[in-house]
Amino acid sequence: MQLANPFAASGKWYKGNLHTHTARSDGELEPEEIEQSYRAAGYDFLALTDHDRVTEPGEVSDEEFLLLLGAEMAGDQGEVAEQVHVVAFGLASAGDVPEGPTVPDAIAWAVDHGGEAIIAHPYWSGLVVSDLLQWEGHLGIEVFNTTCHVTKAKGHSAVHWDDLLGRGRCPWGFAVDDAHRSTSHRPTDLCRAWVMARAPELTREAVLEALRAGHFYSSCGPAIHEIAMCGGEVRARTSPVKEINFVAQRWAGGSVAAPEGTALTEATYRLQGHEAYLRVECRDTEGRWAWSNPIFLGD
Repeated sequence: MQLANPFAASGKWYKGNLHTHTARSDGELEPEEIEQSYRAAGYDFLALTDHDRVTEPGEVSDEEFLLLLGAEMAGDQGEVAEQVHVVAFGLASAGDVPEGPTVPDAIAWAVDHGGEAIIAHPYWSGLVVSDLLQWEGHLGIEVFNTTCHVTKAKGHSAVHWDDLLGRGRCPWGFAVDDAHRSTSHRPTDLCRAWVMARAPELTREAVLEALRAGHFYSSCGPAIHEIAMCGGEVRARTSPVKEINFVAQRWAGGSVAAPEGTALTEATYRLQGHEAYLRVECRDTEGRWAWSNPIFLGD
């Protein structure tokens, strides 16, 4: 059994977005403007991930807000996807971004530059599980992407995540904004999704270590207060929600829903012994979701 349990880890909760564009590529806001937007919305850290370049902000991080260097790369093809996008974040320094890299090359570039990589918006890109099974060395995939949700209704990629988990792969799931625009004819894609990382301090090294260890959960609304295992049961405590789901491979797992007109803040699932993994997700009355990372229960 392997449990990446941020709820039992020491430290504080830090809220961050790991996929953000500025006017240096195809975003509407200058780096300083988007930084201020996320500061004002209560975020603690932000990765600037413009297309094909590392954007260096005019202001450096301070004790209250951490800026991470990053980039979004595209070039490889999938079975159906015309392009596969890889988001690098947490880079130790700026550098020339490779042009049109393969996915393995993009992941290696991120790691070689002191950062990490995730596969961006699988549903929007048209990725299938045969694509995702080819690649290694990245931390995980985007389980939710705000801009893909508000522009194409293709922001949710939990099915892709479960396809991998059910085959014994162990990626973490990340909720991100992929922020481009502040206001337009559609809802804003700023400050709508996040990861909540449990780290001892707000530094690049501590946040990266928390993300690598899976000491975070993802959300676009609800809070997950605790996930604990005791006596063959998994208990989840959340902010008020309409449903709490315990998701496992194929037909395993279970769901608990609040009666009409009420809300849940806690649910329990008794393990049946055949679960290879178990992750918790919940949905609030506004249709917003939160996702824990999986507990791996098999060998």
